[in-house]
Amino acid sequence: MENQMARFLKIAQSFYNGKGYPLLAACLIVCGHFFAMELLFGTLLILSMTLGCFVANDLRFAILPFTGAIFIVSIDHSPNVPYYSDYFIRSKTVITLASLFCILVLGLWVFAFRNRHNTHRLTLSPTLAGLLIFCIAITFNGAFGENYVIYNWFYCISFYLSLIGIYVLFSLYLPRTKESLDYTMGCFLLCGMIICAELLLAWGTSVRFEAGRVVKESVLLGWGVWTAIGGMLTFLLPPCFYFAATRKHGWLCYLLGIFQFLCIILSQSRGSLLIGALVLSSCVGLSCFAGEYQKRNRILTLLCTLGALCLLLVKNDSFLFMLENFIKDGFSDNGRFSLWRIGVEKFCRYPLFGSGFYDSFINEEWKKDVYPYLYHNTAIQILGACGILGAVGYTVHRILFFRLLLRRRSLYKIFLGLGILGLLLFSLLDVLFFNTYPTILYSLMLLSMENREWIDGN
Repeated sequence: MENQMARFLKIAQSFYNGKGYPLLAACLIVCGHFFAMELLFGTLLILSMTLGCFVANDLRFAILPFTGAIFIVSIDHSPNVPYYSDYFIRSKTVITLASLFCILVLGLWVFAFRNRHNTHRLTLSPTLAGLLIFCIAITFNGAFGENYVIYNWFYCISFYLSLIGIYVLFSLYLPRTKESLDYTMGCFLLCGMIICAELLLAWGTSVRFEAGRVVKESVLLGWGVWTAIGGMLTFLLPPCFYFAATRKHGWLCYLLGIFQFLCIILSQSRGSLLIGALVLSSCVGLSCFAGEYQKRNRILTLLCTLGALCLLLVKNDSFLFMLENFIKDGFSDNGRFSLWRIGVEKFCRYPLFGSGFYDSFINEEWKKDVYPYLYHNTAIQILGACGILGAVGYTVHRILFFRLLLRRRSLYKIFLGLGILGLLLFSLLDVLFFNTYPTILYSLMLLSMENREWIDGN
């Protein structure tokens, strides 16, 4: 009996530490999204994750569920603009989610108890210090303003959990090995593929076409609109090319990277196309001139370029159809200049602490359901909402990020750095950085870069 139990534990640990569980979790997320059965497949996801807490000796298996769970939200049940579904605030849903949360907390507690002698010592690293300084600085957003609301504080709590909470949790229980780092990078790649799969499903079901072009406003997923979709795909593009540069069969990941860029075009987001093109060219150049498989990647780049040119010549009308919205909108600011002006005015009126994330300004077509209405530019957002104090905190955090990126450079750190830079550049046009789900990925990327630096230094 004991031998059978030991054998079961060995098989279970192998499953959760290998490629099997992330693939299973990704399938559950996509199915829950596509069939609009978030509770069923979300329950299966949480239960499978809780089982992992009872058998696993480290927390790597939880990376995909933590980073990808948000993508399970379907269009039918979206709480965001323009649907504003009440599905997630119905009593049945709330009770189910609360029960699942308690089960997950219990599982994590059991995991922590089982592995109480198998944790890393938490130290105040420069990266963690930067996160703490930034979070403390934005805590005072809107302080002493006449329009201050308690939502400002709740919004900060979501930042504490997604930035510091995730960092601390995985810092304690994630192995500092190259195998674990590659596992984490693979989860980032899978998150990108989840979004691509959902976007293709949307194009086959809900995306509309009028007057010979795509209705951009119909390119929606339950968890985000077209700009969020394109921004996340840009953010998660480099992991494909990391494996292309470092793996024997990385040619498949190279092609997945090209496929993901094509999905950026499908998102119909102009900012994503612009920043995505910069990230793609950087990743392709890096994979062609660094890593173990430079020759193969140069050949792939040449073949893909020739294939794109041939396709452009043969399917010119289809290509122009896909780019119709980009051509029509051109360099239009699409209302951003007026938003930036409001943000600057708020900063001038409340220079020290800003006006807060939830102030009197609100777009007429926007509701305060999940996130506040943002100014579509990180710098203006921080100045307008958090004032000088927030700007100082963000600047310190950003300086420490570049310190982490430039010290003991490696391909692993550079590719993750390209993803983060893509997020930061995109957030100059649409503040994706101030949503919760990207910051979970962002926090894990910072931790992975820090762990890689620790490995190289030891």
